[in-house]
Formats: sequence, C-alpha cells, structure tokens
Amino acid sequence: MSTVSASRRRRLCIALPVVALAATVSAAAQAQRLPLAGLGFVTRHTGFEVALKLNMFGEISKPVVVAQNAERMTLSGIHNDTPWSLEFTIIRQDFAGNLRVVSRLRSGDEVLASPIRNATVGQRVVVRADDDFNVAMVIRRV
Repeated sequence: MSTVSASRRRRLCIALPVVALAATVSAAAQAQRLPLAGLGFVTRHTGFEVALKLNMFGEISKPVVVAQNAERMTLSGIHNDTPWSLEFTIIRQDFAGNLRVVSRLRSGDEVLASPIRNATVGQRVVVRADDDFNVAMVIRRV
C-alpha cells in the first residue's frame, strides 16, 4: 500500500505544476483580449479633435486642434502685454467615450483656473476664470 500512495503522490507532485502553468497561460491569454483604457490606450487611439472658443477679455478666437490621448496640449498668447496660456490633457477612460479633462488656465505666472472634469465625447467642457477670461471646448473623436 505504501508503493501506491507514493506513486500517487509522485503523480500529484508532477500534475500540480503543470495545472498551475496551464492556468497562468490561460489567464494571460484572456487578459490580452481585454480592452485597454486610460494611459495604456495611448498607442491604439488616433486622437481627438478639440474645437475651442477662447474668450480673452472680449477677444474671441475659435481654433481647432488635434490632441492625442494623454498628450499635454498648450495654447498661448499675449493680451495687453500679459502672456496667457491654456494647458489641457484629455485622457480616454473607456470605449464608451468617457473622458477626463485636466486643464490649467494662466495669466502671466498666476494660475487662474485648474479644473479636472469628467466628460463624454461631444460634451462641452468649460474652463472659467471669470466672465472676461474663459475657455469652452468640444471634444470629438478623430
């Protein structure tokens, strides 16, 4: 009886690592099929078209830029000898079109607004310092 239990024990010791390896390979194969989101999605996404409406003390401009996922974009200019800048990053959260928009609006060295907004593709996102200094953007897929 001791030879049978030793034989079973030996087979079990050989079978356990094989089963563990098979489970690991199967889990890894399934994980590769799952969609990537957030920063890991950078290489698979072509970008966003961002239609901006910049209102700087009554001077309105409407540039359209193309931004890549998780890429920091910077627009800047000068108004009455004071430099201003708008920085924003659009991060795709999932395949449903949910986005996170991180932005910073500056005048000179002063940060006027730095909101982080959750939005969807096509939704209007506003970065407002005051009534005379604000930005609205509509984000679309490219």
